[in-house]
Amino acid sequence: MELLKVEIPKTKLSSIPKNERVFFVQAGNLLNDLSMLQKLVLFTTNTKTTNKTVRTAQNLQALCLIRIQAGKLDESWELLQKNYFGAGLSRDYDRMLSKSEEQCLDNIKKYFARKSNLISLVRDYTFHYFTSSEQVSQLIDDAPPSEIFEVFMSDYYANCVFSVSNVLLTLAILKSTGITHTDKAITKLLRDVQKVTRWFGVFLGRCLLVFVEKHFGLESTKVQIPEPPDISDVTLPYFIRANFGRQISFKQQP
Repeated sequence: MELLKVEIPKTKLSSIPKNERVFFVQAGNLLNDLSMLQKLVLFTTNTKTTNKTVRTAQNLQALCLIRIQAGKLDESWELLQKNYFGAGLSRDYDRMLSKSEEQCLDNIKKYFARKSNLISLVRDYTFHYFTSSEQVSQLIDDAPPSEIFEVFMSDYYANCVFSVSNVLLTLAILKSTGITHTDKAITKLLRDVQKVTRWFGVFLGRCLLVFVEKHFGLESTKVQIPEPPDISDVTLPYFIRANFGRQISFKQQP
């Protein structure tokens, strides 16, 4: 696969107005995060299994990633309010948007203008967990009398599945959204996260391209990388065989 590399000298980046260069770095970081999370969710849901325990773990993993992605999207909206509209960048950049890119930005505005939007509601369950012991106790009390909670144990902690916690977290999300059917609530959350991620991807991607073209031009060099796998062939399993002798390393290979 071929990529194009644009080099950005630090001296030139530093000479750009502060509000623009700050937004450029922040928007790039958000797009990196959203891209990785979107792929991880897809890789998790790519897993095909008929084993009920494996499916329970995969669903738990997918919901965790979706919650994190929802939190990132809520932060993305805060970034736009403060460092795009608030910093006055919208006056220049909005004029350079195509009709489809302008529509994505308009969709973002309308979605987050609704105080009851699902992404903002779920955000608190992404970073704050259950801060109130009374809330957790009430969720247990509110669970159906016939509910059977589950915990799957393993010698390796990463293969443990505390399904009971995920079930109660899901019940908390259902309670806050007003949607009474679990599958419908999770499906709506997934669809909202996917469509809002696409809107941000199209809009912020255009902003970053405009920034690079405006300040550095589009002169680039070609970079070759190994052919990547097809997106439908990649899976992200929950259960793994642990190799305790292997350590994570970020050393660059020669």
